[in-house]
Amino acid sequence: MASSTRIRIEPDIEDYLRSQSERVIGKPGEQATGADLTTLTNRLLYEHKLAQSMTKQVPFARLFNWLMGLVPSGGKVVAFAQQEEAPALKEAPTPDNFDFDADFAAQFEEDAA
Repeated sequence: MASSTRIRIEPDIEDYLRSQSERVIGKPGEQATGADLTTLTNRLLYEHKLAQSMTKQVPFARLFNWLMGLVPSGGKVVAFAQQEEAPALKEAPTPDNFDFDADFAAQFEEDAA
């Protein structure tokens, strides 16, 4: 069962959706209606999902390292560290947790000192 939830989108997101209108649904962005914006959102999210699944299937770091091995550069090839998954956050950020902000600011304070 499909739900019919209404959401408000930010102006910059709406501008982006309208800029993609011609490519995705073949209608100029200025003529896109609210229903067209819904269609655009769904299709762009689907494209993003497909692209993300493709990047998980292709070992880009290994491919890049192999390609760089073919380039004669005097032995100055830097290899990427390979990771199976992106590292997870230690704890989820909350509005009242300022540990990340403090750690981030401390880096600049150490550099300035």
